[in-house]
Amino acid sequence: MKNLIFIYIISLLLFGCTEDLLETDKKGTLTGTVRLELTNEPLENVKITTTPSTQTVYTDEDGNFIIDQSIPVGEYSARAELDGYVTELEPFTISITEQTVSIVFEMIKDETLNSPPSPPTLISPENLAVNQPNDVVLEWESNDADEDSLIYKVILSDNATNSQIEFPDLEENSLTLENLSFGVTYTWQVVVSDGINPEVFSESSQFTVRENPEYRYHFVQKQNGNYIIRATNLDEFIDITTVMNSSWRPHKNNTASKLAFLQTVAGQTHLMTVDFNGNNKQQISPVPLNGFRNEQLDFSWHTDGSRFIFPSFDKLYKINADGTGLQLIYQTTDGQFITKSTWSEDGTKIAITTNDLQGYNAKIILLDGQGNFIRTIFENQLGAVGGLDFNISGNKLLFTHDVSEFQSQEYRQLDTHIFMYDLTTDEISNVSLTSEKPIGMIDLDPKFSPDDSQIIFTSTSNDGISVKNAYSINLNEPHLRNLIIENAEMIDVQ
Repeated sequence: MKNLIFIYIISLLLFGCTEDLLETDKKGTLTGTVRLELTNEPLENVKITTTPSTQTVYTDEDGNFIIDQSIPVGEYSARAELDGYVTELEPFTISITEQTVSIVFEMIKDETLNSPPSPPTLISPENLAVNQPNDVVLEWESNDADEDSLIYKVILSDNATNSQIEFPDLEENSLTLENLSFGVTYTWQVVVSDGINPEVFSESSQFTVRENPEYRYHFVQKQNGNYIIRATNLDEFIDITTVMNSSWRPHKNNTASKLAFLQTVAGQTHLMTVDFNGNNKQQISPVPLNGFRNEQLDFSWHTDGSRFIFPSFDKLYKINADGTGLQLIYQTTDGQFITKSTWSEDGTKIAITTNDLQGYNAKIILLDGQGNFIRTIFENQLGAVGGLDFNISGNKLLFTHDVSEFQSQEYRQLDTHIFMYDLTTDEISNVSLTSEKPIGMIDLDPKFSPDDSQIIFTSTSNDGISVKNAYSINLNEPHLRNLIIENAEMIDVQ
């Protein structure tokens, strides 16, 4: 009996040991994903190993891996390794109750192993290039061994004024510079950053913009609510001023080698001069120009370029071209504003237009070269009056008049014509009629061409909002109108 009991106990012990051995023989599975910490981007070809060692695997293109049913029960650490990244460790446990374990690695780049980008190579323009256009495309190249995203900065220096401008946060390896100054040498340098290493600087390079071509045509365009002055040879167009300040009424003087114009300065209208290339700007008027609507105001050079006349309210001033010698030469007797003024070629005659606060009740008055009253040429007619320009001999004067005699608070003109007044015969001829002015159009700001063979003027719809264009009328064939420049007004030809 005792032997039977002993055999039974031994059988139980053997059966229990066999069951435990079967349980510990079971092996688990490790699955996981490896991603870049900052962007959650999956990382491919990451080496996955375990300690204690089991099996080595690599992540697929989605960053996933699996060590399938080959990990005995126990405690482990998993290692994720990839060149250029910090190695990551994650603990995990395979137990009898938890045969499949999933973990996520978030890796970061090992910046200590990251190489800086190469110094940028400046490609175009070539160093010391000359006669470059006013619009220049800067081009460069830089490489990064780690294929990091590169950000560029261009440093541009103007050797004429020693000013420096930076163009940061550039993602492309090129930059277009527009409206560079004539005859100026520029120095440029490129800085590149990979966001990891310190910035890398290129060598400096220089280029020089072509000399000013001194185009004969100057005109005004409206951009972003401001007037800018442009010049053209009818093939190429260049900017003389920028939209930073509204600039209008350009008048070129070849003797003085200067361009004069009106410009808004601290909210006031002043007479300015500048070199033909837009450099050396100077304010001439010590008192601002004032009167009816700033855009209607106009001034005049003396032919020899030594002095100006300009209006301010009811006064007409004379001033030297360097801004000295301000002198009041005429004041209206009825308190009307002086809006426009022009000097004859020989300087012996001055013509002015005057008007009331609304721009109407206009007169055209003739003065001598010193500002003494001679006679009134035009008065007592309704409608807007403008223009004013003498021919070379000074015996004819251009002006405009809205023959519809329409008057409104908006100063809208409905049927404005160009007229030519003959100072010798006192006769007035209608140039717009002989040139077959289209119905619904108005003609503005007429000027004689330098040889007196043409009249250059602005024409636009009477709706008050349409684009203005510059035209010419050949005085030998007055019925012909020729379009000169689209989107142009206040044209000056010298």
